[in-house]
Amino acid sequence: MPADVTSLGRSEASPGERNPDAPGAATVAEQERQFRELLEHCPAGLSLVDDDGRLVFHNARLRELLGYEEDELNLFDTRKFWHDLDHRHRIVETLRERGGQLLNEEVIWKTKQGDPVHLLISYVQVAYRAGHVGFVGGKRVAWLYDVTALKQREARLVEQERQFRELLADCPAGLSLVDEEGRLVFHNARLRELLGYEEHELRLFDTRKFWHDLAHRARLIETLRERGGRLINEEVIWKTKRGELVHLLISYVQVAYRGGHVSFVGGQRVAWLYDISALRHAEEARRKSEQRLAEAIESISEGFVFYDADDRLVLCNSCYRALLYGGDDAGLTPGMSFESIVRRSAERGSIKDAQGRVEEWVAERLEQHRNPGEPQVQRRGDGRWIMVSERRTEDGGTVAVYSDITELKQREESLSEKSATLEALSGKLAKYLAPQVYDSIFAGRQDVAIASKRKKLTVFFSDIAGFTETTDKMESEDLTQLLNNYLTEMSKIALQYGATIDKYVGDAIMIFFGDPESRGVKEDALACVKMALAMQKRMGELAGAWRDAGIETPLRCRIGIHTGYCTVGNFGSEDRMDYTIVGGAVNLASRLEHEAPPGGVLISYETFAHVKDEIRCESRGEIRIKGLAYPVATYEAIDFTANLEPAGAAIRTALPHMRLEVDPELMSGEERRQAAAALRQAADRLARQA
Repeated sequence: MPADVTSLGRSEASPGERNPDAPGAATVAEQERQFRELLEHCPAGLSLVDDDGRLVFHNARLRELLGYEEDELNLFDTRKFWHDLDHRHRIVETLRERGGQLLNEEVIWKTKQGDPVHLLISYVQVAYRAGHVGFVGGKRVAWLYDVTALKQREARLVEQERQFRELLADCPAGLSLVDEEGRLVFHNARLRELLGYEEHELRLFDTRKFWHDLAHRARLIETLRERGGRLINEEVIWKTKRGELVHLLISYVQVAYRGGHVSFVGGQRVAWLYDISALRHAEEARRKSEQRLAEAIESISEGFVFYDADDRLVLCNSCYRALLYGGDDAGLTPGMSFESIVRRSAERGSIKDAQGRVEEWVAERLEQHRNPGEPQVQRRGDGRWIMVSERRTEDGGTVAVYSDITELKQREESLSEKSATLEALSGKLAKYLAPQVYDSIFAGRQDVAIASKRKKLTVFFSDIAGFTETTDKMESEDLTQLLNNYLTEMSKIALQYGATIDKYVGDAIMIFFGDPESRGVKEDALACVKMALAMQKRMGELAGAWRDAGIETPLRCRIGIHTGYCTVGNFGSEDRMDYTIVGGAVNLASRLEHEAPPGGVLISYETFAHVKDEIRCESRGEIRIKGLAYPVATYEAIDFTANLEPAGAAIRTALPHMRLEVDPELMSGEERRQAAAALRQAADRLARQA
């Protein structure tokens, strides 16, 4: 540092004017060292330049701001710092106009890496000589401050003030801030709501007009004087705009008593003071917040409790005490551990699930409490049911809500009983409906209303050939058993193939495919014919059992099938309905059943067209149907194509007392039908004598 830096802050004197009592050289050197050290560690950047703008002194803060090492800045041309040299020129002009002093000018300099940095620069002592700006001692002295953080803080303060004002404006408590003359300088919406004023009416309003009793106001002022300007929660009576009286709880939380007036912080008196008033106000605000929280918790109809991170009781409401101890809450105080509280409840028999196993229950309850999950249900000794919902707070505490669900449990039990009854009833009703119809109604896919629609279905009719002659020889009990056995076996097969059983009429069965569920017209027709063949096969298997039951002539089933458009839906009255099908296709299927040979399956051409690829069918000619102007081509379904012998293969069997030789390829259709009838008759006789 040049020797003349010590002239900073004092004027130079001529040798003849020197004070004889001036300190010696050693003292001056020590003072200069201390002064240098002070400047070096100053929190503001310091720049001292000569008349040519070269840096002759700088401190650590300047180097830190600009990113240079100390040796790099010796006699450094400070013009290189400037991001905008025109700005530097304007500052020089300003210094000239103002007599060499400029405070707190925001500028942009460049770091060593070329990054811009915002600074607040002050030329605190300069002089103008001979057309140049000269600084004390012939040097230019500048103090620099990094204002980046300051601007960020200013922005935060502005936002905090906005939020604070917004918070005060929407505060549920009325707020009144007055100046030293008692005029209203700030208020919030709640105060206007309480007193019935508009916002513009309360600007600089004389608050003495609010008071119903000015003598009470005077007493409050005396109390404030005695208490040093603080009064909390005093009940007063104010007047609304219309003169109505309103009872208020008023708190003067920070006031000062001066000159016979109550003045509030933020008035016209400005001073810098350090005390703990803000801390006291914060404690009061916290206490009020806790009080409001406790009141809110107490008002809820469910038990509420909060335990801290150490599992100690912080607060709870009376409902929690009542649910926990059945109304006797003696000894339940803040600070008690969760374990001691639940153990006491278990030992007193308040918990039904803990009776006879207190230790095990307490251990289970502690595990649930420390690792809360889904709500748990507790059964109490007095018959009540309590649902406990717990969750962890961010600070490790536990919040729990205890809900009395006794009524819900009772309803649940009642509902369960009713559900079981309804389930049993619906199971019985299902016996009277096809499974598909039952499912569609109970699943909500179909309304129980009179309605119908047109749809292409495959219709099936069957009955037992010669059933009347057979039943004349049987008692009614045996007939009932036989008929039920027959219908049960046929229904099982029908359900296996997805059929909709329409109705039973004596020994006759009416079935259709394609509603309420359909796999497509072709697949529905194929499923229906497959079902019919399976039924005929099952009839042969049941012949032996029925013969043992006393039926001399085996039962033989006739089946008719047709595919066509029908009207399907609910038919009947508003009180009684039947889900069925009607139309010409139904009548045709019924007529085919009458025309079918015993043990045969007679189908129309419409059905044959859908099944011919998988079912071996033989033409049975045309029949006349009453009501139809044209004959109907019919086919008899023989068997699955895959099950039949290759075409042209002869059937030959030779036994000691039987010889069979059949060549279907050489036989006419009528011959094959007669041969089949003869074989069935022979098979029946052999079965009876087996």
